Amino acid sequence: MIIDFHTHNFPDSIAQRAIETMVEKLRHEFVPFGDGTLACQLAAAKADGIDRCVMCPIATKPSQADVILRTALEIRDGEKGEEAARVIIPLASVHPFDPDFKLRLKAIADAGIPGIKLHPYYQGFRLDDPAVVPFFSAVRDLGLVVIAHCGYDNGFPDDPMTCGPAEIAALLAAVPGLGPRFVAAHLGGRVGNPPGATDILLDTGCFIDTACLEMLQDDADAIRVMETWPVERIVFGTDYPWNRQGRLVEWVKAHRPLAAEREAIFHLNAERLLGI
Repeated sequence: MIIDFHTHNFPDSIAQRAIETMVEKLRHEFVPFGDGTLACQLAAAKADGIDRCVMCPIATKPSQADVILRTALEIRDGEKGEEAARVIIPLASVHPFDPDFKLRLKAIADAGIPGIKLHPYYQGFRLDDPAVVPFFSAVRDLGLVVIAHCGYDNGFPDDPMTCGPAEIAALLAAVPGLGPRFVAAHLGGRVGNPPGATDILLDTGCFIDTACLEMLQDDADAIRVMETWPVERIVFGTDYPWNRQGRLVEWVKAHRPLAAEREAIFHLNAERLLGI
């Protein structure tokens, strides 16, 4: 069993435009593996032996939260097809500066959606900003999981670091109890930060995911984190369609050779986090 905790797809009507916009923003440094549609994702997961995919949408403005929740429920409840309902575990998203964030987060929890995805660069906030503490406190109190983009983003090369390990640690110190429900994507946000920076997170209880862009998979610090991070706090993630899922499977296997460790990373930790 393999659960990919970090994937993306877009509605058919906007997928092409969304992918083209992101490729342009990334200055053509990365090319997606697929067209960004749900159907393409399902085919890719099947081809690479991925059993389930956590879908991670992002509300770049408050008005998108309701549409994102509605789409999540359509997928979960079979309106997008039996295969999608079986494979996709949809998350929701809420903008941290949404004045109605408490109502929107409660609606997500009441609907049985297990968590939300956030992206500080695309949503325009810092993880260490005291202004977002009430938002994350509400996430914690509702028992929601949160997975956040962490570390440098190639689409924002001139922006200051808003979500590296130091910023994650500050947030988790300000919101006690959030750590065990917080997934710091991209190996804990190590990219764009000094080697060893993720060590500050070891005592926070947070999870990291393995979404490590292909150009960085041979990076010494990335390998160090992959090989030494507490295995019970790693979830497999790829950031599909920006990475080949099968290639990340092999990368994880190369650096976590024990069968029990692989089981934890590939599905047991995700199942525990998501309550499935």
